[in-house]
Amino acid sequence: MNPVPPIDPKLLADTVPWFAHMPEPVREWLVGEFEALTLPGGATLFTAGSASDCVYLLLSGSLGAFAPDDPARVIGQVVAGEAVGETGLITGRPRSATVRALRDSELLRLGRPKFEELAHRAPQAAMAMARQALDRATVPQGQRQTLGPRTLALLPQTEGVDVSGFARTLAAALTRYGSVTTVGAGDGQGHDPAWFAALEAQHRYVIYIANAADDAWRQLTLRQADALVFLAEPGAQPAPWAECARGLSAPLPRPEHLALVHQGKPRLGAGRRWSRLRPRAQLHHVRNADDVARVARLAVGRSLSLVLSGGGARGFAHIGVIKALREAGMAVDAVGGTSIGAIIAAGLACDWSTEEMIANFRRCFVETNPLSQWTLPVVSIKSGAKISRLLRETFGEREIEDLVLPYFCVSADLTEGRAAVHRSGPVWQWLRASVAIPGVLPPVFLGGQVHVDGGVINNLPVDVMRETHHGEVIAVDIGGDHAVRAHADEIDLPPWWKLIPDLFGRGKRPGILQVLLRAGMVNSGAATLAARQSSSLLLAPALGNIDLLDWQAFDRAVDIGYQCAVRTLGGDFDSFSAQAPLVG
Repeated sequence: MNPVPPIDPKLLADTVPWFAHMPEPVREWLVGEFEALTLPGGATLFTAGSASDCVYLLLSGSLGAFAPDDPARVIGQVVAGEAVGETGLITGRPRSATVRALRDSELLRLGRPKFEELAHRAPQAAMAMARQALDRATVPQGQRQTLGPRTLALLPQTEGVDVSGFARTLAAALTRYGSVTTVGAGDGQGHDPAWFAALEAQHRYVIYIANAADDAWRQLTLRQADALVFLAEPGAQPAPWAECARGLSAPLPRPEHLALVHQGKPRLGAGRRWSRLRPRAQLHHVRNADDVARVARLAVGRSLSLVLSGGGARGFAHIGVIKALREAGMAVDAVGGTSIGAIIAAGLACDWSTEEMIANFRRCFVETNPLSQWTLPVVSIKSGAKISRLLRETFGEREIEDLVLPYFCVSADLTEGRAAVHRSGPVWQWLRASVAIPGVLPPVFLGGQVHVDGGVINNLPVDVMRETHHGEVIAVDIGGDHAVRAHADEIDLPPWWKLIPDLFGRGKRPGILQVLLRAGMVNSGAATLAARQSSSLLLAPALGNIDLLDWQAFDRAVDIGYQCAVRTLGGDFDSFSAQAPLVG
């Protein structure tokens, strides 16, 4: 930490709320007792467990409070005009969290003796600070608010990538949410943290543009940015000065985005190579201005994500929901799902039109029954060869890293006893794992792990989506109104000849496939309920009369999903329109 020039007490009175509770003489005295400091972005102010010997007042910049057990997890944020460290002074306890600068910051330090003197001279000011501490202490960590990203650093990784053009398009997309400015090396060099703080106070978003020639400016942008956007041409090699080549990262963990700027149609395989170079970054394929706008929304927490549940043939309703969203002008920025939901989500992530989705999935599921091959019941009653072939024919050799939209699917890892989230690798392979209904289809065995249908553990993975996307999440649950029923009271089954009507769908008992399919979804009931409650908007099409295996109900399911979405989106959900901001 370095000293900074003295601070004008009148400026403090305008920016620090609890200074208003002080008489002017006390304010003049206090300013002289403060120690002024600068803290570079990424530097630590104090650590959890250390002695509480002083309080800090943040003048400019931003501070983050990090969990003691997870140095990458921000549990709170301190903005200009707020105090930090006052809780320990008031309670006499050690620091409860580690606090680090999220960007270059200016602070004032007041030691314990002077703080105690302040409490005597201006008890109202001390009480105002105590109320702030109490407010923080009474809010559970999971509910503490942190500000969404407001500053972005654009960091070119290859020679010749059009970072200036990308910056202009990005700024144009962000103007929907407020004032935006771009800052290059020529604009920002030589300024102190107060200059950057004033710039950020004037604009809702600030885009810092790095370049190859000025390493000092690149480092400053890394310190100032709330989120990092790396730019690269997919076929090029990382430049010698690029972070990908040098293995450099930001001083603090923060959201990373890797935008591959394509000239023409994206090539298969490019995404995987660049993902390995920056494994923490969310990958984006940029072909046009609409793709840049999607990167903008994802980077600043104003995205719209879609999560699709499993549920067999009822999952065709997802296509109808997607059709309605598109007609409403609501661009989906990220998508994920489980089982049949994962399959439909993959079609959306491929950027297929609604017509393409209908044609491809009708061919895969209706014209050719994917579960028609019986086998010797060693690990399943159905062979997985047919569904594997159909998925491979439908999605080809695409890898998840090749998909236009950020995408994930979920399987159940029986080896580890947990949900497995797949964000890389062959699309068809992980879809096959996500739909491997226990007892119906054989598990997928990869790397010593045994994967089955993700619906066993997490049938509506809203929580997975929220781990990486902080905007609005629409969840579509197609299993909530489904139940397996029998019309007979039996402990044991009757003779085989009395079961013949069941084989033709006219009996009193559900078939083995129905039982196994439904059983595979039951264990995730509690997780699904929590997911429904945590979604920004829940769509639950009424599909009660459509069976899990009724592939021929394709058109009816699509229409039910469509009508459900139209009714819901046409009601009291104007905030989800294409023109309204998604997040405050």
